[in-house]
Amino acid sequence: MMRGPCLVIVSLLGLLVVVSSARNETSICKPPPHWSIGDEEPMARSVGQVTVVALLQASCGFCLVQATNMGPLRDKLADRGLTNISYIIVNDQSFASKLLFPVLQSRAPAGMSVYQQLPNQEDVWEILDGSKDDFLIYDRCGRLTFHIRLPLSYLHFPYVEAAINATYYEDYCQNCTFYANVTENKKNETLGSPITDIGKEKQSKPGSLCPEEHTKKKPGDQCKNEHSQEDKGKNNRDHQPKEEERHQPINNDGERHQPINNDGERHQPINNDGERHQPINNDGERHHPIKNKGKHN
Repeated sequence: MMRGPCLVIVSLLGLLVVVSSARNETSICKPPPHWSIGDEEPMARSVGQVTVVALLQASCGFCLVQATNMGPLRDKLADRGLTNISYIIVNDQSFASKLLFPVLQSRAPAGMSVYQQLPNQEDVWEILDGSKDDFLIYDRCGRLTFHIRLPLSYLHFPYVEAAINATYYEDYCQNCTFYANVTENKKNETLGSPITDIGKEKQSKPGSLCPEEHTKKKPGDQCKNEHSQEDKGKNNRDHQPKEEERHQPINNDGERHQPINNDGERHQPINNDGERHQPINNDGERHHPIKNKGKHN
């Protein structure tokens, strides 16, 4: 679907197409006049594709720049998924352009068709009512949607790109059966699949469970983000202390701890009148405090 700036540009192009040429106005949404290069009919090979025809002159320096810039334009569109496009460059019939035709070929992107008109054939540029640096855009049914002229056809402007993008996705001239699948695919890309998006959202959360309504598990299969009960049990065991290392409760036979009662009295310090205590050996018996009054035995 076209959005914001692209829609504005295409609308402007539509206005310019109408006022650009009275003769060309009658060509919009119609197949091009028959033209060929010798026995080859380039437009016949482009049925079902969007076709871009560039009228470039090999003897014109800026035309060579335009030919070179068609490569980045093609790559940019291809990166966005616009790949079903046929690009055609047609040189003019002047003598100088015929001599420099190899230069035009070398400047054109690899794989892009470049044609040199034969001397005695009707001029393709005149058949298409075109001029130097014109770009003609045809839809998938071969009908002209945009004829972009100088100066808007300069590729550093966005007009050629916008016209190709609009013609690629929109059935501008209507009733072209080749656009049925393109429109449906574009809607799916824009809206997305609710089931798929929900599934992705669930799976993106760490530790989320597999959506069983969308996935059938095989025996032994396990969701990558789901911790099994066995793993949970193992983790719990890792955090448990070993049996022999567990703390044992103190057993006091169910009795409460009794506080020490000293009847509120303060502890009295032992008075030895400033003398040092002498160790007494009583062979395992309890020590009895001895009070000496300064006398030695």
